[in-house]
Amino acid sequence: MPNPSPHSPPEHSQQSLKQQWLAILSVAVGAFALVTSEFLPVGVLNDVAGDLGISAGHAGLMVTLPGVMAALAAPLLSVGIGTLDRRYLLSALTLIMIIANSVVAYATDFNLLLLGRVLLGISIGGFWATAIALSGRLAPRGVGVAQATSIIMVGVTLATVLGVPVGTWLSGLMGWRMTFLVTALLGIPVLLAQVLLLPRLTPDKAIQVRDLPALFVNPLARVGLIAVLLIGLAHFAAYTYVAPFFKHNANFDGPTIGSLLLLYGVAGVIGNLFAGFAANQSVRHTLMLVALMIGVGTALFPYFATSLTGAAMLIALWGFAFGAFPACASIWMFVVAPKDVERGMPLFVAMFQVIIALGSFFGGQIVDQLGSAVLFSLATALVGCGLVTVLVLGRNVSNRLAAQPS
Repeated sequence: MPNPSPHSPPEHSQQSLKQQWLAILSVAVGAFALVTSEFLPVGVLNDVAGDLGISAGHAGLMVTLPGVMAALAAPLLSVGIGTLDRRYLLSALTLIMIIANSVVAYATDFNLLLLGRVLLGISIGGFWATAIALSGRLAPRGVGVAQATSIIMVGVTLATVLGVPVGTWLSGLMGWRMTFLVTALLGIPVLLAQVLLLPRLTPDKAIQVRDLPALFVNPLARVGLIAVLLIGLAHFAAYTYVAPFFKHNANFDGPTIGSLLLLYGVAGVIGNLFAGFAANQSVRHTLMLVALMIGVGTALFPYFATSLTGAAMLIALWGFAFGAFPACASIWMFVVAPKDVERGMPLFVAMFQVIIALGSFFGGQIVDQLGSAVLFSLATALVGCGLVTVLVLGRNVSNRLAAQPS
């Protein structure tokens, strides 16, 4: 390997401890900005639909299209970039995010807005598939791989649970366009930090196409994937249209909806903290509890979420459960297939993005054609299937598996 030029970025080991921490935090904040951008439309669907004269279900394409593009981008970019220094990829993906959100903020029609969302999907898929796999190489001195992974996952998790309520709150203050512009502006210091602080991240070996199905061919990992698919579909189909339900079925005003979604976010943060402890004790039982709580939330929502008290209780329960969901999904894979996670991450990300896309798309069709009550009933049935999958097919999954030699 040729010697690096004097102007090339340093190796991770050559950085000071402060630089190492700032580097990994730049990736974590980048993950937060990206995933927040992905979920922002959920909280502003009503505003976008009213401003552009379209239905809430049609506006839901703002969630569907990025999911489709991210599902394609995750494996294609992971394989296509070969041995390219990952620092350049991460910086390029952050730049694409800034451009995508700017396009949405200034879009004059829905088609141009969707173009911005397609660009965002490319950024999301590549970033998710790359950042988690690099966490070990970015770990500051004295910090283990699992802790470094959790630092980046905090950005993802916080965005997953807080992106919607924060977006709704900002939209109420400044309008939905300014919400996307603020997110674009957040990306600028993140991009600068990544350019200045990330060390060289040249991979030892390029990911091959044959590596991608690593998690799908592992029987116990496959059980987790099926459960994640069912529970995730139910969640994204129903939750994408929570704000329209509050507006049209419960007749809540904008500030009330924003407050309820903020409650969801706060509960989600607590749920994430809970999962970090509980899933490390028994990931199977924790995932079953998460499925049960989401199922109770979706089952009771049409009947009790029309009152403020009922809505607050159910959205908090739902938020707590989904806040724990991504951590449970990741820990399940590390427990049953620790050596396959890095190779299988791009396809796992692709599947998760397909879940978001399909859930939001079919949720929109059901809302427009059959109404919210049918949507929540179908979501409950899907969660029930996910719960049974973990209960029956996952009965041999124990956290002790992670300690066994492969």
